[in-house]
Amino acid sequence: MSKENELQQAKVRNKKYPITDVAIQKVPFIKYKGLNEEQNKNMQSLAKLVLKIAQEENDSNEVAITWDMGTDSIEKYGVVYGTEHAVDICSDTYSNHLLHSVDNVIIVLLHNHPSTRTFSFDDVFVLMEYRPIQYMVVVSNQGTIHYLKKEKNYDENAAGMLYNECRAKCKGTKDVEKIYASTLEFLKRCSEVGLYCQ
Repeated sequence: MSKENELQQAKVRNKKYPITDVAIQKVPFIKYKGLNEEQNKNMQSLAKLVLKIAQEENDSNEVAITWDMGTDSIEKYGVVYGTEHAVDICSDTYSNHLLHSVDNVIIVLLHNHPSTRTFSFDDVFVLMEYRPIQYMVVVSNQGTIHYLKKEKNYDENAAGMLYNECRAKCKGTKDVEKIYASTLEFLKRCSEVGLYCQ
């Protein structure tokens, strides 16, 4: 692929896509590692809800839902409205409570990405920063799902070192493609530190 074609593809991947009803309907049923059928259905419902809220209430920009999988219902969750490129999950009182003051919870953090990209370094950092988060799910505005899961052998220190190693490769640059390439390197190697990436 020529440099010109690579640049065009990069621009397409980084472009904001408005959420359509078709994208919401086509959010797939995923068999998440470690979850049962009912939990998988809940995850699909929440992924669709993230897109619905972003579409109807946030101009297709980022929205995050924080949910405690220990509850039997998906009716109680935290919602945060973000910008095209970021969302502050602690700005919602319930989400902040789950992330900081509750022990023995299994948190799922679902959020949309207005582009077709997978995880960002910020996403990875949030997953590592908050111990209760076990699943980090990204739903593209086109309905594609990617997720990270902390495995039983997850090594917090090794994850931090891998993160720093990959992040250092793009230190000081504002080149979005170089930063994204470093993020993809982390994702390719994350199984080394006990993270499952799909």
